[in-house]
Amino acid sequence: MSSRWIVTALGQDRPGIVAGVTEVLYKLGCNLEDSAMTRLEREFTIMLIFSAPSKVDEAKLTQAFAPVAKKLKLAIHTKRLTAKETAAPSKAGVPFSISVYGADRAGIVFQVAQALAKARVNITDVHTHRSASGGPSLYAMLLEVEAPAKTTEQTLTARLAPLAKKLGVELSVRPSEAAVL
Repeated sequence: MSSRWIVTALGQDRPGIVAGVTEVLYKLGCNLEDSAMTRLEREFTIMLIFSAPSKVDEAKLTQAFAPVAKKLKLAIHTKRLTAKETAAPSKAGVPFSISVYGADRAGIVFQVAQALAKARVNITDVHTHRSASGGPSLYAMLLEVEAPAKTTEQTLTARLAPLAKKLGVELSVRPSEAAVL
């Protein structure tokens, strides 16, 4: 019987991080199922969900990851997932993509996330980027969300429009396909 796990790895960006982490899992006979890996400024982060043979436990994972963590100066954390944590959601919401663009200022992510939470909209993915090219810093945020059933693009846009005006940002909502890479 196999078990499911999540591993996170974080360290200064350099070649070999993805190869090092995934080699450990490959050598233990694990199978990657879901992942997110990205560079944030000068740091690289990995989140992987994988299934492992029954012989793989916390001690084996810790021991197997120790050399790559030391070599690449990574902080690595593993967690076994419970049956409840690995079960598919009972029903997914209506998928939307939301983009926010405007002058950088503190609180954009918080205020948009708070407004979505109050509307019972679940954020499933967020990407942000701040850029400064000689002038004022610009901030861009892209969110993938799942809204309650019967939510339309128009109702979600209308709910977020006052906040966009308050923040001085452009905000757009569009339907999106669920589970598309």
